[in-house]
Amino acid sequence: MRHVLRKRREAARARQERLQRLRRDDRTLLDRLYGTPYEDVAFPPPRPLDDAEAVEILGFALRLGRALFLAGAETRRIESSVVAVTAAWGMGSQEVDINARSIQVQYAPEGRRPVVMLKVMGSEDSRDLDRLAALERLTTHAASGRLTREAAAGALDRIETGTSRWPWWFGLGGGAVLAAMLCVLASGTVRAALVSPLVFLLADRGAWALSRGGLPSFFVTVAQTVLLLVAVTGLTAAGGLSHAEAASVIAANVILLLPIFTIISLTEDAIDGFRSMAAGRAVSLLAFFTALGCGFLAVGFLLRGADADARSTALVPLPVVLSLLTSAIGALGNTVFMGGGPRIVPPAVTTAVLGAGVKLACVDAFGWSAPLATGLATVVMGLAAAVLSPRTGIPVRAFVIPGIAGGVLPGPDLYRSLLQWLLHVEGAGAYLVSTMASVAAIGIGVVFGTLLGTGAERRWRYRSTGTGTGAGPSRTAGGTVPAAGEPERDAGAR
Repeated sequence: MRHVLRKRREAARARQERLQRLRRDDRTLLDRLYGTPYEDVAFPPPRPLDDAEAVEILGFALRLGRALFLAGAETRRIESSVVAVTAAWGMGSQEVDINARSIQVQYAPEGRRPVVMLKVMGSEDSRDLDRLAALERLTTHAASGRLTREAAAGALDRIETGTSRWPWWFGLGGGAVLAAMLCVLASGTVRAALVSPLVFLLADRGAWALSRGGLPSFFVTVAQTVLLLVAVTGLTAAGGLSHAEAASVIAANVILLLPIFTIISLTEDAIDGFRSMAAGRAVSLLAFFTALGCGFLAVGFLLRGADADARSTALVPLPVVLSLLTSAIGALGNTVFMGGGPRIVPPAVTTAVLGAGVKLACVDAFGWSAPLATGLATVVMGLAAAVLSPRTGIPVRAFVIPGIAGGVLPGPDLYRSLLQWLLHVEGAGAYLVSTMASVAAIGIGVVFGTLLGTGAERRWRYRSTGTGTGAGPSRTAGGTVPAAGEPERDAGAR
């Protein structure tokens, strides 16, 4: 009898230890997904997986992570997507490491040999807003248990092999529209706004031809800058453009050269703790600005005669209605240029007008400095995007990114500061630092606004549904919120 009681006590102790271990693993999973769209998903308990099944799950997770990266997802979203999908299929003790060149996943439960897999990520300049939205819908459906592994793999195949929403020439047309609108925002005339798209197409196709020949991206940026400056100064010398019009055309096209994704992602990664990714993006951004400076230096002799204009060229305020209209049209063109479909256009345009309006109010009505006005404008844009994204099923980046170029990027200031530095104008260094501060404020503002919006949306959700207190996520079954108006059959749709 005593032997039987001892056996029962040992079994009860073993069950308690196993339950505590499961709770500890679950708490770790909650911590890793807190603040992400998957924080309320009721994941099944981890189960033992053999090597073949673990390899299959990790292989899908790697493919999904790489596809999200190439579509333009932020690093935090990539990590949470990989963790959520693997947890939904019964995997515990998974680890994810994302660096500047690759993504690595590991399955290493206690008492068995680890399974480690790695995939090289690819170019960080890639972006496709429509593909990004499809991938995030797929992840939401897979994480909530509405897709089997086979169905999820098939949906991912269709997304990866599917063609872009727009043919290349139509997307390029969107960039040309953006170039025209940016020229207007940079105080360009109608003639300059007509020339700006042509200069954009020339520089873009020239860069494409050079990259096809295997030329490194650094020299492609140098050549693109040189081509832009030579074309505009040639038109000016021929009498086709005035010096002021030339300045607005160059300023508009310099904005289009800026790596907006890298600027914002660098700030996000640094704040979220992805140090290696942030360091890699910082090197890329430094290389870009170095290449841009080299391009200006290479043809600086052509700009010597623009000294007087360089001192006076500034963003002449347009009427408020016209400024907002051009920002909206620019966001429309940028959405198409970045592969966004018709469903993404309305929120992108609305966010662009909102950001442009806030910046105009801060500068004109309150007399704020450009970096401060830019920072507040992007905070508002990020907050609005984070609140509306769960309700529309459209990624936060699809709200914010298209509108940044048209509404808040300091393109004219960047052009003028570089030109004054090239011409050794007094105070050019301080002006360049101020312009770079405005660029940095974009990333900081978007991240901070997104955090505020995510927190507000979470508190509203818990209060309205009664599923939590706001101190932590609820684990009710089926707790994930699907994309508004998105039926399950759309998981892999483009």
